[in-house]
Formats: sequence, structure tokens, C-alpha cells
Amino acid sequence: MENMEERGKQGESAKEARFTLRPGRRDDAAAAARLWVRSAEEHALYDIVYATAPDAEKVMRRFLADLSSSSHSCLFVAERDGEVIGFLSGELREGSPAFNPKTWAAVEDVYVAPDHRSLGIGRALFEECRKWARQKGADGISLQVAAGNTRARKFYEELDFREVSVYQVKEF
Repeated sequence: MENMEERGKQGESAKEARFTLRPGRRDDAAAAARLWVRSAEEHALYDIVYATAPDAEKVMRRFLADLSSSSHSCLFVAERDGEVIGFLSGELREGSPAFNPKTWAAVEDVYVAPDHRSLGIGRALFEECRKWARQKGADGISLQVAAGNTRARKFYEELDFREVSVYQVKEF
């Protein structure tokens, strides 16, 4: 079932804000992987831990293609004039068995190209993820965000996410 609804943020000119949102297909993996590389480049500015391997785009292309065909994972893409300008990927995960049982739609990656931000695309991607997660019986959505990514952290807070843990690393 494809959702090709045209969307736009109120107050934006129709030309600037128009985009379509739909479930991703295998043939969207290459475009989404190119966006993922752009996201990784931005993240590397927050911390060197986000530096990518030389074949990262190829690895992500295969990973995202597989996601599009699994019933336990999701891939949503945003398009404008036939170009993929944003995506969200995730999968269902069970919480720790030591806590009350929860199933999470764990968002792995979400990215909107810089020229298309603040038009409602990120919100629309998360809304599609929410619908998918509810349909699958998930209890909520989880994600990780780079500590230095203040723009994303503010955005997630506006979407009613709350911080429940802090992920830390110590490299040798």
C-alpha cells in the first residue's frame, strides 16, 4: 500500500513545500544510501566516532534494500519532483526482558536534505513511522541522537520524545 499524499507545511509557498511521502522500495535504496552518507558527514562534525568506512554507501544500499522487503522493518521516503530528499528507516525491537515488556519501533536513521528542511518532511516521516509502529503493535518509537546535534534534539523534543538514557563511549 503506497501513500502518495502530497504534503506541505502551512504558510510555505506551494512550490517550496510540496513533497510526497511513501513506503520505500528496493530501488530507493541507492538514493537513500546517498542521503545516509550526507548524514554521516554531518555527524562526523559532532564526533569522529561517526567517521564512515570506505564502502559505507555500498553497505547502506544493501541494508536499506533489505529493510524495504522485511515485515519487521520500515523504510519511508520523501520525494520532491521525483528526487528522494529524505528518508526514515527503522525496525521493531523488543526491550530488555528484565523490564516490563515493550516493543519499540527503533528508528535507525532519519535524514532530510538541508535544502528541504523546515518544510514538515521530518514530521511527516515520523508520522508514517508512528502509523506503521502502531499497526505492528509497538508500544512506541525509540531512537538515538548525536549529543552535539542540538537541532535534531530540539526537533525530537517537539515531537514529544524524552531522554531516558545517555549513550557514552570510551575509545582505546
